[in-house]
Amino acid sequence: MEQLNNSNPYFIKNTLFLSHSISTRGGGGGGRGGGGGGGSHSSGSSFGSHSSSYGGSSNSSSGSGGFGNIGFIIVIIIIYLIYKALTKKSKSNSDDSINNFYDDTSSTDKDLPEGLTIQKIQSSFMNVQTAWQKKDLKDIRSWISDGVYQRYAVQFNIMNKLSQVNNLSNINISNISVLSTSQQGEYTTADVAISFEMDDYFVSEKYPVFNQSYDGDYGREIWTYIKRSDAKSTNDLYNSDNCPSCGAPLEIKMGEISRCGHCNTLTNNASFDWVLSEITQEEDYDYTTNSFLNNEEFLNLMKKDSLFSVQRMEDLASNIFMQVMDVYSGGDQNKLSRFANKALIERIIDDKNQQSNYLFNRLYLNNVTLSDFEIDDKEIHLEFSLKATYQKVQINPKLVMLDDEMTEYDYVLKLSKNLTALQTPEKETVYSYECGNCGAPYGDTSNDTCNYCGATVVDLNHNWVLTDFSIV
Repeated sequence: MEQLNNSNPYFIKNTLFLSHSISTRGGGGGGRGGGGGGGSHSSGSSFGSHSSSYGGSSNSSSGSGGFGNIGFIIVIIIIYLIYKALTKKSKSNSDDSINNFYDDTSSTDKDLPEGLTIQKIQSSFMNVQTAWQKKDLKDIRSWISDGVYQRYAVQFNIMNKLSQVNNLSNINISNISVLSTSQQGEYTTADVAISFEMDDYFVSEKYPVFNQSYDGDYGREIWTYIKRSDAKSTNDLYNSDNCPSCGAPLEIKMGEISRCGHCNTLTNNASFDWVLSEITQEEDYDYTTNSFLNNEEFLNLMKKDSLFSVQRMEDLASNIFMQVMDVYSGGDQNKLSRFANKALIERIIDDKNQQSNYLFNRLYLNNVTLSDFEIDDKEIHLEFSLKATYQKVQINPKLVMLDDEMTEYDYVLKLSKNLTALQTPEKETVYSYECGNCGAPYGDTSNDTCNYCGATVVDLNHNWVLTDFSIV
């Protein structure tokens, strides 16, 4: 996420040494360098970077530099083993109930924006780990953005094809601190840094070449939450199984659309509570302020839409990117007709057909930044810079590595809209799944018009349309 404010960080004390026996972690991470990446920073949500991890010891690490270093290495090993023994003893003496995470934290909540509490942050962190390990988003769907959902869902599909799972244990959160908060239109955005440690085991029973494990791995991630100014501070999506609008129990299965089955409310709406909108590895996080927050020409164009925000648009770009990459790796290409113009759809499909069929050994979207905009006679075009890390492989039926290692790539994505459409606020709809004109859910994915009002699905007068997608 593009950093929104350079305010000094708040140091949140007294919270956090969390110890859990749950083998889960789904925070943002890209793969480590070398043959295929792996470990904690290669797990989780496709949000992170491809760079090496912050720490921890790996069973795939290379050897020492020679006999002259053996004594030093032995000392380091002894110190590490003592440390692990002490931490395990501490964990064995603690109560594993998740309720312990919420003890004695009320004094630190004053450092956070209204309604965003230490309890919610802790709950979201641990529950995301559980969802990642299970490859099941049903328990977190009600409070993650659509872009976050797609980053997970696409990865899960690919991991299942490669028989991959990521097991984690001994999770400790050592610190939570607020990096910045900012206001744009009706939305407040909060960037929260979470420091943690865990043991990480990435395993593929069918293709053991992908296997890697890390003990005592540690890192720092920035979790971005977004909320509307009219949201009630009493709502708590993170610790409730009920609809924030009608109070009815939420259905067990909520997929691409996080909708209450009783009142049809979209639960992951920032008008109810803070919504988890992004997770970024620290090395991918940009501490500078996005220039679009102060660009008078740009802000003047968007002033009629009180629901416009840079963070929401970057989330939308993330959503689209992951769906396009899913198509490249064998996903349903009909989904493109929900958000891309016909010329670009033809180009993407033609490009895909010219390449050999492949999958991604992990696909991480390191960061997305709204980087430029241009105006022609009738339209505005927003340009997004994206950085992704992945390794292409084939299984037909033997495993073939098309890339030698995890590699970082730069992409450009362009979303366009008619200038006249900026004069009214966008409807709160599920992008590419609900009509931008009347809000009705779309039917068959191959239909190019709304079943209810007849409006064109891909329409510059109502939607942001994908008009360009290319690798740099």
